[in-house]
Amino acid sequence: MSGCSIANEAAALTQRRLRAAVVTIVGRRGLASVTARSVAAEAGVNQALIFYHFGTLGDLVAAAYRESVDEALERYREALASSHGLGEVLDAVKAELGTDRADGGAALMAQLLAAAGQDEALAKLARELLGEWRTVVGEALERAMVDSPVEGLVSPASVVEAALSGMLGTVLVDGAEPGALSGSFATLRELDRPLARFSRLPSPVRRAVRSVIAPKFASDAPNHPSR
Repeated sequence: MSGCSIANEAAALTQRRLRAAVVTIVGRRGLASVTARSVAAEAGVNQALIFYHFGTLGDLVAAAYRESVDEALERYREALASSHGLGEVLDAVKAELGTDRADGGAALMAQLLAAAGQDEALAKLARELLGEWRTVVGEALERAMVDSPVEGLVSPASVVEAALSGMLGTVLVDGAEPGALSGSFATLRELDRPLARFSRLPSPVRRAVRSVIAPKFASDAPNHPSR
């Protein structure tokens, strides 16, 4: 192995250790505890390596968050790829949220959102990461809405926003009230039952139902452009 390859591997290892150190500190003590000194101590490296490899502490924090979220989103993609119907999508998302809570991913995002109100750089990072989550879950929800009573009547983007707000809120509440996450998803699961029954109706019946409820949706729609 050449000296250059060894140096590159050593650099990559140091970067991974620094990113992991940020995640560990945020999970244990919160985002406010992330300093160059605390990260270097957790990673077992010199502080100077933070700035050598990442430029700024903020860039290191962003890299650590992005790596953590990218790994989580890959899990979501795999789980949702084989999900069909609202019920299966909800079950998959619930399972992945449970994983996020267990491995600290939910705590990381909660910390980021809490700090975003005071730091525009963190707010920008939060928007980017939430945007990626919207895309992944939104695609699954859009598939789940096909042939449902609300297909073409409710914007998938609106459903995603409601799901995002509800899930983030539930994760935060679940920290204080264990069981809130399961309770919320049990309620959402109840909504899937009539939708599942509807999907089993003959196509002409489904079209007739939509033709009846579509005008009602249109008349109740807010008088502003959709997002």
